[in-house]
Amino acid sequence: MAQGLFRWHVCLWAWTLGAGSSAEGNDYVICPPPNIQCAADIRRSESETWTLRASVDKALSQRTFELLVIYDWMQRNDDVGRQKVARAMEIMEASRQQLCAVTFVDCDEDLPGRAAQAILRLQQSADDEAFDQAASVSYQACTWKDHGTVPLHQWLQVCSVALWGWADAEYRGAIKPLIPDDEGVMSEASSSRSNAKKVGVGQGYRSMAYPASFSPGGICSDSVWQSKDTWPVFGGEGFGEMSWVDVVNQRTRHLSTISLLELLENGAHFEARHPTGLSRVAINLGANDGACRVGHGLDPANCLFILGFGGVLFEANRSLESAIEFHLGDRRPNVQFVMEAAFEGSVSQRLEEALAKRPGPRVARDEIDLIKIDVDGPDCHLARALANGGWKPKVWHVEVNPLFPPGIVVWPKGAGLGDSMAASDAKQRDLSSAFSRRSDIEDIGSEQQEMVGCSLQALQDLLGDEFVLVHVEFENAVLVRRDLAHALEPWLSSRSDVQKWRDGYFCHALARVRLPHDDDKDSLFLHYDFRPWGDPGLSDLDRQAAVEGFLRHFVKAETYGQIEPPIHMSTPAPWTLPFSSGSGQMQDMDCLGGSWASVLQWPLILTNTERILTVWSERDGDLEELLMAYVEGVADVLNIDRAWPIFKTVASAQCPLGGLAVATILQWRCKSGNWQGNKLTPATDGLFTAMRRQLPLVGELDHADFFSESPQRSSYVAPLGCEHVLERYIQASLRKLDLRTSLRSRWPIFELLSSLHTESKTWPRGYP
Repeated sequence: MAQGLFRWHVCLWAWTLGAGSSAEGNDYVICPPPNIQCAADIRRSESETWTLRASVDKALSQRTFELLVIYDWMQRNDDVGRQKVARAMEIMEASRQQLCAVTFVDCDEDLPGRAAQAILRLQQSADDEAFDQAASVSYQACTWKDHGTVPLHQWLQVCSVALWGWADAEYRGAIKPLIPDDEGVMSEASSSRSNAKKVGVGQGYRSMAYPASFSPGGICSDSVWQSKDTWPVFGGEGFGEMSWVDVVNQRTRHLSTISLLELLENGAHFEARHPTGLSRVAINLGANDGACRVGHGLDPANCLFILGFGGVLFEANRSLESAIEFHLGDRRPNVQFVMEAAFEGSVSQRLEEALAKRPGPRVARDEIDLIKIDVDGPDCHLARALANGGWKPKVWHVEVNPLFPPGIVVWPKGAGLGDSMAASDAKQRDLSSAFSRRSDIEDIGSEQQEMVGCSLQALQDLLGDEFVLVHVEFENAVLVRRDLAHALEPWLSSRSDVQKWRDGYFCHALARVRLPHDDDKDSLFLHYDFRPWGDPGLSDLDRQAAVEGFLRHFVKAETYGQIEPPIHMSTPAPWTLPFSSGSGQMQDMDCLGGSWASVLQWPLILTNTERILTVWSERDGDLEELLMAYVEGVADVLNIDRAWPIFKTVASAQCPLGGLAVATILQWRCKSGNWQGNKLTPATDGLFTAMRRQLPLVGELDHADFFSESPQRSSYVAPLGCEHVLERYIQASLRKLDLRTSLRSRWPIFELLSSLHTESKTWPRGYP
């Protein structure tokens, strides 16, 4: 074997042997078959057959995507409806596998018969005579004994018609309760309402995963999506306890970036390491149009910028500059725009130069909250350059090639990457992502494409032991700095990197289907079955041989190889940069300019703050009633997902002194002790109750373990509850406070702080 092609980490898979014993993958049939050359010959000689299979496979993939969306639209207690959707999902996969088996019958004449066993199993469990009949017709049409008497494409056409009839009937039966229209169409208004629904942590049903019976050894029955013992991984965000939508627009158990940062900030060790709290600075290499949206176009850094984070964005496509200006223009100069391609040899210096142009103190390289990289090509090269330059963010979010499981190090190289990367937009589009178009359908003579993206293991190796994998978000890897990762325990250590890869990609319901935006009729998924790479029963050497065989046949040899040795700088760049001179003055320290569109009306908040102090000092009016109304108003505005993390970010960007004032009054109210269960102030109760727990990090723990007094979490989390959480925020804000700015501002910070004094007998005057 060509040992120089990549490095293999043998030990990672040793524990997984037999892990799938709880659910046998009886329907698992490798297709396309392992004989890569035979499959390639079919592609060349049977172009009509290939095109037909690609078209029907695409239609079935679209149905799979739609079923996943509908699954979460259903009522919480609709177990029967969800079972029908899950069954329909299995039928889509059985149909795709059967289409494949018929297409490659000349490579293995027994393949259609083996694949059809899934049809028989699903027929036996049909609860409708029409479904039973449709399954029977599909079985007969796709296992035709005399197929040799007719051309292959004609047999596949007969088989396709039967399979589509069966799949479509089951699909319509599954969606009928939600979409009664005979055409299977939901009105746009109804669709918007349904899609806007969020799914709470306590709904009690499993998330959809790839059908376990079609996974090798039934291994996907062990994923966090399927196992109630470990479900959900992350139960919710904010006091609404809502789950989040991921990069493929499906519900996920992964934390959004702002919630992950909040989790880290509430860690037991965070304050000692970062006494001023989060820097609220993010770096975005590959900002696209600057928008924050859910689904495939999700960009966590853009979403942080929208919320008020500062930082730097790079974007090579200058035609997107106007769109970036539209979405993020009001964030200048706190967010610096660098409209150029990022190169490995210069990205560290260019980033430092851009950060220096931001107002305020310059941020240390280990104070950056997030570095996100998605440039469709040299992602890992840029990560390596920044890591070698001393950049140590709290969180890395980097696009990888998720096809390669942990343990396999594959590194893209060649003229299209690194310092010699062509900066043209056309080149970037050609590289696309790990799931990019292989070639034009007419160009069937070209078998090989360029390697796109490094493997997960390659990224982990180049970042080193200082960072630990949190989760895989389909084609993105999320890692946190190890000195802060303690906050994610005990869950973080409860699953290996292999399990996290399975949870986030391999066992994802959409891992083997073409997504809605992908119309490629020559997709790699039509040429090769990647499921054996995740087979726990496969030996290390066999897995290595399979990956090498794939690379030799499908990837140009000059575009991949073993990871190069890390580049060490002779003089490491300093982590802590000096403060910039004089540029940190806030232009509108009283926050009265109104340049921001915000639900937090700072002028009104300032007026009410001054009114509270007046009533308090003059004892003229009902202070308690006023304080209750003030805090309830703020809490009601914050009645959103991830409320407290979002407030801190917005306040930091819009009005730091106002944020400190609000936090002080919230603390004043918190210490009064009469907010719990108070029916007059339900929003206050909700906000403060949410502060009693770390963002739900469940794993194998019970919901009771959200609370700080839990012995399983107490050693990992700083003290929780509104008094402790608000005190940490006030403490971190005071450490950043510029005395001259504060004294020139209208915000009565020091007067408010005196309200928290606990020892004086005369001041504060009897409250709280």
